Amino acid sequence: MKKLQLIKSLSIFLFLITFFSCSEKDRPDGDWDDNIKLSQKKVPFSADRDSIVITTKGEWWWINEVMLNGNAELDRQDVNTADKQFILESSEFMIERKNATELQITMTANPTDTERVLFIGLQAGNYFDSIILTQAAP
Repeated sequence: MKKLQLIKSLSIFLFLITFFSCSEKDRPDGDWDDNIKLSQKKVPFSADRDSIVITTKGEWWWINEVMLNGNAELDRQDVNTADKQFILESSEFMIERKNATELQITMTANPTDTERVLFIGLQAGNYFDSIILTQAAP
């Protein structure tokens, strides 16, 4: 009787170990839980000069990519985007991290006849997120 109980206990133990180890291994890289927690991810802007402050609940994150209309033309070499305060600036937009949890994004008036899309990629460890601002055409 004790052998049967021992076999049952070992079977349950092995099942639980297999179940929990497989569930973690099946999780792909970059599939971490949201540790940034953006207040907004998609933002519509008017064609006029416009600005927004996006907040985060997480404080440990950085910007890993900035693209305007699919072009990564902004040079971020001299700016450490993991700092609690920084400014990234181009002729069309400005991204300012005011503190650990506030990111202000400003876009100049859109003089083109097409909408502009600003993509800001954020990272915290192995978690990736983004903010997409779509500025209307005049």
